Amino acid sequence: MRTRATVGTVLGGICVLALVATGCSSSGAKTGAQAPPTTGRREPTSSLPDVQPIAAGQGQVIPGTATGQSPCEKAAPTPASPGELGTGGGGSAEANVIAGEHGARGMVKQLPLTHAQRVALQGQMEQARAAAAQYPTVASAEAAGYHRSTVYVPCIGAHYTNVGLAIRFDPRRPSELLYDGSTPDAKIVGLSYLVYHHNGAPPGFAGPNDHWHQHNANGGLCLRGGEVVGGEEISRAECAQRGGHKTLLIDVWMLHAWVVPGFECTWGVFSGECPELGGRIGGTAYDPPAPN
Repeated sequence: MRTRATVGTVLGGICVLALVATGCSSSGAKTGAQAPPTTGRREPTSSLPDVQPIAAGQGQVIPGTATGQSPCEKAAPTPASPGELGTGGGGSAEANVIAGEHGARGMVKQLPLTHAQRVALQGQMEQARAAAAQYPTVASAEAAGYHRSTVYVPCIGAHYTNVGLAIRFDPRRPSELLYDGSTPDAKIVGLSYLVYHHNGAPPGFAGPNDHWHQHNANGGLCLRGGEVVGGEEISRAECAQRGGHKTLLIDVWMLHAWVVPGFECTWGVFSGECPELGGRIGGTAYDPPAPN
């Protein structure tokens, strides 16, 4: 697979198919968590990839913080997924602004928290870090029932999914674990909360800075069985050539949490990408970037 065709091919083909087949229930709010604003059900678009407009009070990417020199950017110079970047939201039919205004790579401006939100978030961060510590390697994740849903992809890692944990948001029980490769001894670098939630993004971490995203632009991701084999940017014909089907994930929401010591990513704890994750597709974070 080409790097561009796989940078945004992330987050849970296995989980998504199971959710579509079984119809998981929506989650309720967690104690101390503040739900991101919702504006009713967001229908995906089958047009060209686009990005979510910036609503009043929502986050923005700080210009100049993506320089092109980070390991992530060198390994994958052209981002493929509008939903993965910045403050997320790509793929919604509500999107009506260009990527230059929103959805770009870089550090997301953090909005202030109230004292109550900060106390709640501190507790949730402790829970998330404890969860990550339980699965230090791919071998430990697989032993606990997680299954690989993507190979290693620069900027976002290799994803391992536990379908049964995707029915609600719980910082103690991430539905996906992110690793610096896909060998049994590969090390954990982050968490991903993939949640099935109807009528808008699910309740998440306390405060306004956890920007959930989707992957529904241009007909969605290319799935082959439980595997993601192509991003939103590829055509239906190219997807079919890979043995897959373009799939809309209407009520599936995703959020990265870079809480693992050593990978507290400089673009933000909830950033869609981690600039420290270089390497190459299908390899590890420490391989030299692919020549192309």
